[in-house]
Amino acid sequence: MYFVVIDIGCTECGESSNLIGIFTSKERAQAAKETYIKVNRLQNNSDHEFFIYQIEELDKIHQNSYEHLIKE
Repeated sequence: MYFVVIDIGCTECGESSNLIGIFTSKERAQAAKETYIKVNRLQNNSDHEFFIYQIEELDKIHQNSYEHLIKE
């Protein structure tokens, strides 16, 4: 099982999106997300959204949707 952390930026204001990383545990993914938010000063009123997707294997196209999101 892998956990993919994604930062979705804002197309209206020009903030880019970013694949933060792929992790081997939910806890590592959540910690990475929190570290990324702090380092990039994206707390509170940011135009970014953060998602953690759960995937089962690499080297595969995943048809992920909201049902694959980790609920926080």
